[in-house]
Amino acid sequence: MDARETLVHLRTFPTTLPGALAEEPDPLTRAQLVGDLLAALADIEMALKAVRQPAVAELRDQGRTVRAIAAELGISPARVDQIAKGKRA
Repeated sequence: MDARETLVHLRTFPTTLPGALAEEPDPLTRAQLVGDLLAALADIEMALKAVRQPAVAELRDQGRTVRAIAAELGISPARVDQIAKGKRA
């Protein structure tokens, strides 16, 4: 599965995953599963940020302006600057 296919798959989670978790009859198991998933999501978030930050920094190194990158990514110029500098990446 490539990155785009993974993204399509992940976008179905908000509609399918909570329902599947809610079907777990044991509340302790249900709470543990949610906790495990939240921890996994935090790990995934860190790993993704470690890919995004150098990509944005590379765009800056290529001479693209913060405003241009912001427009292309659909985020604010201030956020692009933060990401490029590794602040709250």
